Amino acid sequence: MITGDIKETAQAIGKEIGILNEEEFETKSFTGAEFDKLGEEKQKKILSDAVSSIGGLIFARTEPKHKRALVKLLSGLVN
Repeated sequence: MITGDIKETAQAIGKEIGILNEEEFETKSFTGAEFDKLGEEKQKKILSDAVSSIGGLIFARTEPKHKRALVKLLSGLVN
């Protein structure tokens, strides 16, 4: 889930619709800025793990630049 909402709102919605449970928030829920700070290799690992498993990720407070970076990283994983 990618949203511009604040992290707490995104997590509440994500929990309600079954994307993540509270125990997963620390490792699978990020603001755009938090994810950006992780570095490309860590980002790829997180996305790869999410793509290959059931469940998901939550990205809150994302800006267009964060969305572009996510699409670029995900495109590289499936090519």
